[in-house]
Amino acid sequence: MTLYEWRASEPVRLRRIAAGSELRLRLLELGFVPGTELRVLARGLAGGLVVAHGDTRTALDDRTAAALIVQGTPA
Repeated sequence: MTLYEWRASEPVRLRRIAAGSELRLRLLELGFVPGTELRVLARGLAGGLVVAHGDTRTALDDRTAAALIVQGTPA
């Protein structure tokens, strides 16, 4: 499942980045490292997301959010 498809506000773990090398490198630089816990904070009308990871908040467009493969975390 991708982060873009994730509808819950519960945390998820980033499993991998399914993107080309340029976008993958940019996301890694922003702290989107496999194993990181992510939480969707808000959804924009145009499809973008605001995502929390650690102490950081990052706005992602829908294409970028769809490149983040996630897995729900157990309660």
